This record gives sequence, structure tokens and C-alpha cells, in this order.
Amino acid sequence: MAATQLLFNEDIPRNNDNNIDISILKHLPSLTEQALMEIRPLAPLSMVSDMPGSYYKTLRKPDKKMLCGLIENVLGWHIDLADRKKLYKDLKQLRKKAKSPFLDKYNGSSYLPLLMDYFDFAEEVKIDNLKSVCFYDDMWSRCFRRSDTYKHIGGCRNIDYSIIAERYRVFDEIENSNSDSKVKDKERDEWFKRHIGQFPFYYTTPTTREFVNLDGIFKIKLSLDKQLLEMLSVGLQNNNIGYLGSSEGWVDIKIGKI
Repeated sequence: MAATQLLFNEDIPRNNDNNIDISILKHLPSLTEQALMEIRPLAPLSMVSDMPGSYYKTLRKPDKKMLCGLIENVLGWHIDLADRKKLYKDLKQLRKKAKSPFLDKYNGSSYLPLLMDYFDFAEEVKIDNLKSVCFYDDMWSRCFRRSDTYKHIGGCRNIDYSIIAERYRVFDEIENSNSDSKVKDKERDEWFKRHIGQFPFYYTTPTTREFVNLDGIFKIKLSLDKQLLEMLSVGLQNNNIGYLGSSEGWVDIKIGKI
């Protein structure tokens, strides 16, 4: 079922593995509840807030967008970017009719949060029971795709065996021709696009990423919507493990009304 259908369907099924209950998005957020969320890291964290360059520097504490990702992860909101964009379009129309502001959250990573309006930090994030903390750099693989240019080939470790000989023969012929460099690049691009299905969808490149190994607990006082608090309380009864910042940053989560 498409995400846009889920948003405006009055009969949204609950607790069904084939559907995601996003009915909360149909009502305007009202931050009437106070709760304390405790996050205990179970692995080193890399909490990168903005789109970095060659170095992925971690935050010392999670920001709001990152916490929203954790919340949606707990709720099972594994919605791809295309459907999130459709939902954003519907939400803007819904808020416009209700004359309620809707903030654009495209800045930063490609993750597009849906629940950021339904909670907020009531206080600055605190770290409790801190026993040790260590920052270090590690190598991390980023995925790239350049479907518009033959330069994608340079990053690929493997290609379809059936075109290996042709690839080197054609590129040697192009290189040894009397054409100028722009024409040569165009010919390489045309050959690559004809055979794009025989190359890996992505290639990877090593990137330096900072991690923090923290033995302590993030304590976050939140103001949040009543329905969101109920959804989180139920979700954490079934699964209190999620990831923060990256898919390797596993954490234990608790939440309680205050």
C-alpha cells in the first residue's frame, strides 16, 4: 500500500506487519506530555549531523533530527525516500488547510524525518553515569553511483565477465582515435550507458569517520505529543534496541512519563 494512501485512509490497520501505522500524521502536533528518554550506547556511535566532506565528524550528543531517526526506527517506520517525499507533499497541504506551520527539514542528510513536529527537547541533553569516553577515527565505506558518466567504472571492483574484453577493446580504440577529449568522453559515456546494467549499482570509497565510545547514559527530557508517547511506550515494550547516528550505533532505549 502506498504511503500516500496510508496517510489519508481512515481504516489504517494497526499491528500488521504489512502496513505502517502513520495515522498520527493526520492530526496537528500538540506537545502536551513530558517524558524522560534514556539512551545507553551499546556500541561506538558516529552521530554526523550535516553533509560532510572528506571527514565525518561526530557530534558529542544527539541532535533533534538524529533522535527523530531513532524514534522512527523504534516505531518501524522504514519508509523509503520517494514515499517520504510524497508524504511531505501531503503534509504541507494538510498543514496549509489547517493554517499550521510546517518546517522544511531537507537540510543535512538525505534522511527526511516525519515526526520532528511531534516532539522537542525540553532541556539540553545530559550525560549521566559517565565512566569513560574515547574518540577515535576509523575507515568507513561510502556508496556512490554515477549513472551519467563512464567514470562510474573506475570505482567498480567487478563487472559482468561477458563485457570485460569488449570494455578494454572499445576504450583502447577510443583512446587511440584522433578525436578530441570531449568527443572521447562522450563515446565512453555512450558505451557505458548501453551496458549500465552489467556494472554494480554502487561503488564504494573509503572515508574517515569519527566515532565516540561512551560508557554512560544520554538523558533527554522531552515535550511530545500524547499519541507519539503512547506509540513509543508500546514500541519499546516489544523492542527497546535501535540505532543512533548510523546503522552500527546500537543503543538501549527507555522512556517514561514525568
